[in-house]
Amino acid sequence: MNWKFWEKSTDAQGAAKLPKPKDLPSGVGKFLVVNLRHDPDWVWALKSVSRPKEGARKGVFEVRVFSETDARNKGVSVKNFNTLTEHPELILFDGFYDKNTWAVKIEQRFVKRPTAA
Repeated sequence: MNWKFWEKSTDAQGAAKLPKPKDLPSGVGKFLVVNLRHDPDWVWALKSVSRPKEGARKGVFEVRVFSETDARNKGVSVKNFNTLTEHPELILFDGFYDKNTWAVKIEQRFVKRPTAA
């Protein structure tokens, strides 16, 4: 067993492992509902993958938002941020968020989705 929890885990090529898909960060979900006026029920069903933003301070992350259902229907298993690099048609929104200041910059990609009335 590897008990060195203080060391960052890496993949086979030596790059830092990226997190698995998760529910939307609250700031990102709120931005999509309030600023972009998307249907809250649809927004909170989406998933996101993230990675630390290069050249930025700690706590700033690049984020990509996708529909787990759409990915499954296309036969794609989203494992991390890089999976969506290989399948850009699945990315609904992308941008960044800052966990420290709650700053969010998200842009819509490709498909127009339902908006709140």
